[in-house]
Amino acid sequence: MKCFPQSAFDIVAKLRSANCLEDILLELKLSGRIFGYDTFLMGRLPRSPTQNLLDCATLSGWPAEWERRYQAERFVQVDPVIRHIRRSVDPFLWREALVTPGGRDGQIVLEEARAFGLVEGFCVPLHHAGGGESGLSFGGQRLAPSNDERAALHLIGIYALSAARAILSRAVSADDEPPAAAHLTGREVECLKWSAVGKTAWEISVILSLSRRTVEQYLISAARKLGAVSRVQSVAEALRRGIID
Repeated sequence: MKCFPQSAFDIVAKLRSANCLEDILLELKLSGRIFGYDTFLMGRLPRSPTQNLLDCATLSGWPAEWERRYQAERFVQVDPVIRHIRRSVDPFLWREALVTPGGRDGQIVLEEARAFGLVEGFCVPLHHAGGGESGLSFGGQRLAPSNDERAALHLIGIYALSAARAILSRAVSADDEPPAAAHLTGREVECLKWSAVGKTAWEISVILSLSRRTVEQYLISAARKLGAVSRVQSVAEALRRGIID
């Protein structure tokens, strides 16, 4: 029986040592064998009507035929997955994105994707503290992640997006210095470590003999210092910076 949480941490450990986008691309391809996805697309969301999704992509494993179809029809303007990323910080199945406004056009995008082997997908959004959104979307013929798999893919997705963003930032700034430690307190680091292994705020409060409210305040403070907008993103960013193992 597969241990998906452990698989996720093993993959994150490899992503931590990524020196270039090709390293991330290879690791995401290999992890598809564990989690059952066939392809993926990573990148930031378009910020203007003139941009296409693939113009903003950092890494793409989409079928070339679907990329051409997507661009030709300018599906970016009605893609329900993109609409949902802008509205949610939580990961979601593609079909769950149809609950957001988009009407028949959004349904057409997902129906046409099926002809290219993209029958179902799972998307991990990432909202940046300074504004803007990114996403990592996994797709395949028979992708049906369990709750454990969804949690594992969430962590992998957030970490891969953060790692890719850091690599691109280094390339732009030509600065190879490691990221700052963010000056987290000992308690903030402790809370993040327990959060990384799946403990709730209440469970952490029992372990550390603190009130639940205090634990939540530590986690909120850590997220603010790390520039994160969710607990999972906080953990991923702390792992990336080497603050927690």
